[in-house]
Amino acid sequence: MSKEHDNHWEERDKTLPRQAGDTQETDPEELYKAGVFLLKRDKTREALIAFKHALALKDTDPRYMSYLGLCLALVEGKVKEAQRLCEKSIEKEFFRPELFLNLGRVYLMSGNKKKAHVIFRKGLSIDKDNMDIRYELERMGVRKPPVLPFLDRRSVLNKLAGKFLNRLRLR
Repeated sequence: MSKEHDNHWEERDKTLPRQAGDTQETDPEELYKAGVFLLKRDKTREALIAFKHALALKDTDPRYMSYLGLCLALVEGKVKEAQRLCEKSIEKEFFRPELFLNLGRVYLMSGNKKKAHVIFRKGLSIDKDNMDIRYELERMGVRKPPVLPFLDRRSVLNKLAGKFLNRLRLR
């Protein structure tokens, strides 16, 4: 793709007149598709702009909310606002696995692995073949149960016992 096309998604000077064939700026679905395209190519700043414009044109679409939330967390570090947008999108359309994927990723960025794991599992229950969610779960790793199940996982005794058994290769 040419550099000229990529630059289209950068913030443009609002004083410049619109070009006659510039339909992408008025069609929220085209903006959404462009945002997903850019996000997959790690052009998160440009994707953020596309999703902002899409949501401004159609503020009820949960997909736009979810992807805008993900990009806000990635680009601007606004994880609280991102969580709010992603959670709101799932309330509206709880049957889309990609919304769960985005929320799970935002939870991971905020350091909440437990919530991320739960959300990824819910997304996988909708689409058991979703490779993106499977990848995220795999990346997180599978945790072994605590050595002393009657104590909290974060207990000092559980941590020490787990490390000790790992060193002896008994676990």
